[in-house]
Amino acid sequence: MSKRCDKCGRRMPDGSLAYEVRIQVAADFDGVLTEPEEGADLAEQARTLADALASRDAETLLREVVHTECHLLCPGCRDRYLANPLNLPLPDDRL
Repeated sequence: MSKRCDKCGRRMPDGSLAYEVRIQVAADFDGVLTEPEEGADLAEQARTLADALASRDAETLLREVVHTECHLLCPGCRDRYLANPLNLPLPDDRL
């Protein structure tokens, strides 16, 4: 049974070098909560929020808080991934 690179599709024979990349994206909370508007009906806002959450799929809500995925990469794709993991624009060397 051979493995396949999730990026380029290259087949990798059993026992060959491959890399497992685990990505976890989690919501950040900086500890700051905004103050409610003056005169706001907090109980009504809480009911409205609860109703909005109840109408949404639990899996979708969870994915908005934390998402984890795992990919198998060949050595070449691993090197390219590590060189630019955020897929940022690379400088133009032609200038």
